[in-house]
Parts: sequence; structure tokens; C-alpha cells
Amino acid sequence: MSDRDRRRWIAIATVVLAAAIGAAVAPPGALQDGHTAATRLFAGLAVAAIVAVGVLPALLGRSVVSRTVWMAVAMVALALGVGAYLGSGSLQRACTARYAGRSVVIGTTLSEIGAAYASANPELSSDELLFDAAGAPERVWTRASIERCRTTVGATYFLWIPCFALCLFACLHVVPTGLLPVAIRRPGAAVSPIGAALPILYDVFISYRHGAPDGTFARDLLVALEGRGYRVAIDERDFPANASFLQEMERCIRQSRFTVAILSTRYLGSGHCEEEAIVCKVLDMGDRRRRLIPLIIEPVALPAWLFGIVGIDGTSPDPLVDPFDRLVATLGPPLSAAPVRA
Repeated sequence: MSDRDRRRWIAIATVVLAAAIGAAVAPPGALQDGHTAATRLFAGLAVAAIVAVGVLPALLGRSVVSRTVWMAVAMVALALGVGAYLGSGSLQRACTARYAGRSVVIGTTLSEIGAAYASANPELSSDELLFDAAGAPERVWTRASIERCRTTVGATYFLWIPCFALCLFACLHVVPTGLLPVAIRRPGAAVSPIGAALPILYDVFISYRHGAPDGTFARDLLVALEGRGYRVAIDERDFPANASFLQEMERCIRQSRFTVAILSTRYLGSGHCEEEAIVCKVLDMGDRRRRLIPLIIEPVALPAWLFGIVGIDGTSPDPLVDPFDRLVATLGPPLSAAPVRA
């Protein structure tokens, strides 16, 4: 399971669990004199099922939609949640009355005795009718209407919780919290989500320090690799002039099968170059040994984040295998050699 899928699973499980607990911990006071445990269990399971179904599209989709869509989902879910909350409160006010400091489920249809008593005392409220009945709602309202109210209140009091949970889940896609992929837009490019798999366009992205001799080495490597049929990305040529450097750096790393970091003392002292290598590592922690290829062009003390990666030493005066040939062997066949799928 990829890190992106694992984070999505964690987010979904957290939202579902939080919604289920929220529905189970505080049932309406009117229901606490009855089957409270059964009511809480039913509420928790029902909310968990509703939220799970609501977030299922995000789990099944291999990529995420744009921020605009997620924002619309969040607003709709919030509106439905507010409506369900207000509707549930209105229903509880119509189906409950206060007696001895607690809520009691009453009915909506008066019994014959209750109708006669209410007709003789039209100024009495539901609370006062229940008080005069010594807290026994069956003396004023019909048993059928009381049970109907009890069922309705028990089935609807938690319906606003799934809506708010779905709103929260959508907000996690809108706000770049790092928990879930968020869609961004580059100038002149289609929407592509951070954290989602982008189409592979290059065999290699060359990360290097500008200026001689690193820049000269990078250009020579570019020519040599493209002479072998590899598709190579390099900032001088493939970053649009009006784009963000860091966003273009991330895009090229994501869209390349490998990132070759040309290591020198100048490279490790350059903020941008070190960020390129760190981003490549962070994007795929478990697979960095396959994606990141350090190419050492002068003796350097490797930082901790490069420990464990063999790399290619280009400083040996008499190497057993030519460094360029070793790089080509590591890269494997270029994309241009891959069979075209129908």
C-alpha cells in the first residue's frame, strides 16, 4: 500500500470513527429513560455506515478532484448538516415535553381524555399537560402517536452528524494539511493533485548546481543521455519561465522515472538542489533507492538523508565500470523503447 493510500485510509477511518462515537455518546434526553444502550449502538452503526458510503468514492478513486469540487461538496454537506440539525431539534420540540427536569417523549395526537382536558384548558402547554398527567404521557396522548414520536426521534437525532463528518472530510481535501491529496493548478497546465500519481513523461530529471563545473557536467550528461534515446528533464529547458521553481521541480520529479542528483560540495551547499533531492526522497520514502540516483563528481561527505543509497562514484581515476555505463544500466531501457499500447 502506498503512503498516499495509507493516509487516505487513516483519514477515512478517523472520520467514520469520530462520527460513530459522536452519534453514540449523547442520545437525546427523552430516549435515556428507555433502551439507551440499544439506541446508542444503532446510532453509532448507522452513522458509521452513512459516512463510509459517503467517502467511498474518495477511497475508490485513484486520483482526487479539484479543490473547487471538494469545496462545493463541503458546502453542500454543511448546509445539509445544518438543516438536519435544525430539523431534528424542531422534531424533538414537537415530540417531547419536560417533566421533573428531564425530557419525556410525548405524542402528536391527543387521546379522548387528553383532548377533553386540553379543550377545557386551552392555555396549557405540553409541559403543563404532562405535569398534570403526573408524567404519564399515555394519559394525554395516544400510545400509537407516542411510539411514532419515539421511533422518529430515535431515528433522526443523529442524521446531522454524517453531514458534518462528510463536510470535514471534504475540507481535508481543500486545505493542504498533508493528510490527504489536494489539487492545485499550474499556469498552462491541467489540474493535477499533489500526492496523486502523475503520468511519467521523462526517464530522468537532472538535479544539479548551476554554474561551472556542475552545470557543464549536467549539460554533457543531458546530451549523452538523449543520445541514448532517454527523455531528460532539466530546469534550464523544461521549467516554464513564469512558473514557480519549487512546483516545477516537484512536477519533474513526479513525472520522471529517476532523479539523478549530481553531487558536489556546491550542490550540497545549494538550497534548491538539496530541496530537489529531499523532495525526491519524501515523495517515495520506501522506494527512494529506485528513484534517486546520486552521481558523485567530486569527493564529498554525504548527508544523513543519502545514507543507504549506493549511488555512482564518478571520482575514481580507474573505475571497474564506467560511471556513465553504470548509470545507463541502472536506468534500463528508455521510455521511447517501451511498446506502444493500443
